[in-house]
Amino acid sequence: MNNTNCQIVIVGHSSFKLTLSIDKEITHKIIFVTEKEKLSGTEEALKILPDLIKTYEQRKITVEHVEFDFHIQTKPVAQLIYLILQQKQIGCKNIVANISGGLRYMSIWFFIACSITGTKIIHADYKYEGKEEVGINSNVELITLPFNNITDKQFEFLELFFEPNYTLEDFFSQEYNFNDHPVLAK
Repeated sequence: MNNTNCQIVIVGHSSFKLTLSIDKEITHKIIFVTEKEKLSGTEEALKILPDLIKTYEQRKITVEHVEFDFHIQTKPVAQLIYLILQQKQIGCKNIVANISGGLRYMSIWFFIACSITGTKIIHADYKYEGKEEVGINSNVELITLPFNNITDKQFEFLELFFEPNYTLEDFFSQEYNFNDHPVLAK
């Protein structure tokens, strides 16, 4: 997977809007994110998801769907960080989080995770006729908060989560999703 571009996209209520934004970026892989629990708007997002998946699969783009736990405020931050690091581990070179379809609180959690990982985050700048979106000007890259590199003490703390023969590659393996990971479950 050399120079693979991966786009992590929050699914919202409008496939038209999302497609406009997704298509402004060169992408080889798309990971659509929806809510694991039913929230306001979940039904609308789940209605458009199959068409989005079909559209991009027909274009020969690798498509995945993951569900995040948005009821616990810190969990989607951790889930996105884990997903980003997992994608880097399997060879994705350019990862971008697309929050064009997300509700405000989802976008904030994605912003925090992207700030922590140094991941590019975008939001569409749509063209309007009255109150209706009719196109897109561009995707705007949001400026993330600069977090310093992890300190030696923080790294020592993180190492406590790993068993002696457990490598980072094993930890971020695609074998487990965030909720089923045996180390994270402890």
